[in-house]
Amino acid sequence: MKKLGIIIAFIVIFIIAIFVGKYLYSSDAKEENMVKNEEKNNSIINQVDYSVKNDITINIDSEEEKISPNATLILKKHYKECGHTIKEYAEIPEEFVNLTKSEIEKEYSQWEVEKFTPLDIILIKEEEGFCNEHYILKEEQGIIAVYKVDKQGEETLYETTGISVEYLTESDKLELKDGIKVYGKEELNSMLENYE
Repeated sequence: MKKLGIIIAFIVIFIIAIFVGKYLYSSDAKEENMVKNEEKNNSIINQVDYSVKNDITINIDSEEEKISPNATLILKKHYKECGHTIKEYAEIPEEFVNLTKSEIEKEYSQWEVEKFTPLDIILIKEEEGFCNEHYILKEEQGIIAVYKVDKQGEETLYETTGISVEYLTESDKLELKDGIKVYGKEELNSMLENYE
């Protein structure tokens, strides 16, 4: 029986030792995590540059976004006389690649940066005068014709589309008889697609 008592005591001491070890290990791990978090916070604080003038301003070191060679460039021109804004999609010029917003603003001061991300740049500027993209759609001998309208309101045949008015609704035919005014090539193409 004495042997059994010694074995049970040994097992109890062994189990207690496991629990004590686990507790001590867990306390060390928590303390180590706290130290790591404190070091991380100190590292972040060291990256912040405090400069004092009238009050405190905080500047965090960060890289400015730069234009990707795959970016989309949209040039918008707002014409004061007619009030229209014309959008033009363009390839990114090689000299734009890797420029920051501030560099674009400096190099192209006649344009205002409306949107700037590495993949989308929209530049806009105001132009004096008339946008010269005023059109009117009319029915001409059973097909849709496109006329360009100048500043004085004079109409000049721009193109005959080959789109027949034969299968259009009566309201569409009436609108075309009176003439449908559109501005911008995007809107013109969209209208013509609707009639095809």
